[in-house]
Amino acid sequence: MRTSVYLTHDDYIRSIKFAMKLWYAGKPVGDWRSTGTRRGLGQYVTDHTQGKLAEIAFAKLLQENWAIKAELDFDIHPGTQTIDTGDLVAIEASGVKMKPGIKVDIKATKPTSLWAMVDLKEFSNRRYDAYIWIKVSLPLNHLAKPIFDAVRNGNLMEIEAKVPTLKEIKAELAGFAYREDIEGQGLFAGGWRKIQKGETVCDPDRPKRQLFSAKTDNYASLIKKLRKSEVEWQELLHKITGA
Repeated sequence: MRTSVYLTHDDYIRSIKFAMKLWYAGKPVGDWRSTGTRRGLGQYVTDHTQGKLAEIAFAKLLQENWAIKAELDFDIHPGTQTIDTGDLVAIEASGVKMKPGIKVDIKATKPTSLWAMVDLKEFSNRRYDAYIWIKVSLPLNHLAKPIFDAVRNGNLMEIEAKVPTLKEIKAELAGFAYREDIEGQGLFAGGWRKIQKGETVCDPDRPKRQLFSAKTDNYASLIKKLRKSEVEWQELLHKITGA
């Protein structure tokens, strides 16, 4: 089973354009994941670009590992309209197109991240059946000044001309959790616990090393404790395809 994939420059362009459109559509800029703070343009575009790249990566791994095609949502939905399908809008297996058997939330995280986080409010308001984490190696300086100027001006064509070619963006499966894992109702001991707003989160191997302070209430587990065996991925696949 392949657990990593290299994303293309076209994947990057498509993702950054989506992030820009979200920004100019006036979508909320609060960070659901852990910080709860308002993000500036650069951070907002980076976060949503990384998120879309994670979705593309998972779709490619579905295709490469199990010959399943996945349809992703790149539309901007106006106002407060929400889509209740999860990040996989549709799948195609053995030539048959269908809705996924479960709703999944695909989350991007940095390659160095130690913690998997789910905002408690998001968890309560958006009922996903499974949460998948993808490590995305997006360079921190990908929004260089000329690119940032194009983003700020809302010029999508200028973005495409000015974004440097990224030779490779590595994405890797970090693991997943079922909703019942996070709720503590399943048999799987994933180490999930609540992290309260204001709590300092530390490196578990170096407890004196403070990583960040949570600005919202979250469910959290160490990434190394997520489900990730080939058998577990196969089980998740069966749930997604309804097989």
